[in-house]
Amino acid sequence: MRALVACAAMLAATPLLAQDVSRPAVPLSPESAKDILAMEEGTWDADVTFPSGDPEKPDSKAVGIQINRLRSGGMWIINEFSVTGTPYEGTGVWGFDRTKNRFSGIWVDNNDQQIRMDDGRWDGASKMMIWSANVPQRDGAWMRLLFTEKFEGKVRRFDMVALTRKGEVPLVRIVFTKRGETKS
Repeated sequence: MRALVACAAMLAATPLLAQDVSRPAVPLSPESAKDILAMEEGTWDADVTFPSGDPEKPDSKAVGIQINRLRSGGMWIINEFSVTGTPYEGTGVWGFDRTKNRFSGIWVDNNDQQIRMDDGRWDGASKMMIWSANVPQRDGAWMRLLFTEKFEGKVRRFDMVALTRKGEVPLVRIVFTKRGETKS
């Protein structure tokens, strides 16, 4: 069940430590921000992998569904995520913060029972959203999370790692496939 906590944190195979998430964001117009958020709108089937961290043990797998709805003039999105066959559900809200010229968001779920604050930037050259978050732990320590969302048409690849003293620890990979629109 602890692995589902990592799944809740949402949302590419490039090494994250090599990416400078603190560098200034490329200025975005409100229309550009809306276009980026619109790529996530819709219903997505999720193929979830939890790396075992042990070459002798297989990774854990799950499936889920994510429903994303644009709100507030297309500048914010509401994300609802659940893992099939489990009680797990999480909810996120994120959008473009014009004062920071970055994306900001929050995530809550029934595993962690706290609000996670996310900070993101868009890399247009790679069609990737790069997020970071500092998450308080029960022992009072903080865990640094880095995650990416790589957009490839109707497929979105989400990878999350924890930064530890030993380096990057993969927590979850989700391959989202957007459902086709059906006409009624």
